Amino acid sequence: MTAPTHDAGLNTAPLRPAATWLTQRLTGPICQLGVFLPAGFPAPRHDVAALRLFAASGADILEVGIPDAAARYDGPLIRSAYRQALGAGTRVADAIETVQHAASTTDASVVVMTYWQGVKAYTPARFADDLASAGAAGAMIVDLPAAHTASWTHAARSAGIHTPHLVSRTATDHDLAHTAEHTSGWTYVPAAEALTGYTGDLNTTALATFTRRLRATSTTPVVTGIGISTPHKAAQVRHLVNGCVIGSPIVRPLLHTGGSAGLRIAADTVAAFASALRSGPR
Repeated sequence: MTAPTHDAGLNTAPLRPAATWLTQRLTGPICQLGVFLPAGFPAPRHDVAALRLFAASGADILEVGIPDAAARYDGPLIRSAYRQALGAGTRVADAIETVQHAASTTDASVVVMTYWQGVKAYTPARFADDLASAGAAGAMIVDLPAAHTASWTHAARSAGIHTPHLVSRTATDHDLAHTAEHTSGWTYVPAAEALTGYTGDLNTTALATFTRRLRATSTTPVVTGIGISTPHKAAQVRHLVNGCVIGSPIVRPLLHTGGSAGLRIAADTVAAFASALRSGPR
């Protein structure tokens, strides 16, 4: 199979194998499970061991979060994990090392979730090149400023990695069409309308309506998260999306229980979500 390239009209390079493999995963018949973990959490060097265990427990995609002191799109639980990782000295270069170890020692696709300030300080071109060399399939900058979208897209696509984007559930059709121009790999849609999470019932009808609007403007796979707090909720949305990412259900036991017991709870949780997503086709 010939590796696909990025959108025509942009200065691009062929996709790296890791990015091509992620595309194949997300266009398959089974909704893929993504597991989010901050780099350096629960402790430096322990993050890779946790990611390996999650991959062995059923995670198809490992989403490595780069700790950020502000993290305005994350809830209190994730922010606490970020503070713990930052307090232990975790920085962007450490997160890239985590990506490299996870990508080289598991069969999962490894992606990154981050904020713009860290990328800006590291410089976009260096960030994209280092991630590509580490084996990342792509990086989602959740607060990417509109003024820097083109430069980031150029840097990432020149490096051969995907440029996914987070879209708001309140986005207009014009917003969705504009986002699609700079998006590859996947489009991230919150399952809950609140960006910082939700633990109540999900409005799957509203999510289905939004994903139909999104698919009318883009052929990029759709991944959801934020509000998928139980395996039952994952099963409710698996027919609507190509992938489902969980974060808080994994971070909670690592933060509150800790140690080997917390890690075992987290791994069992991953297995339960994987089973829920694989109990039927999309």
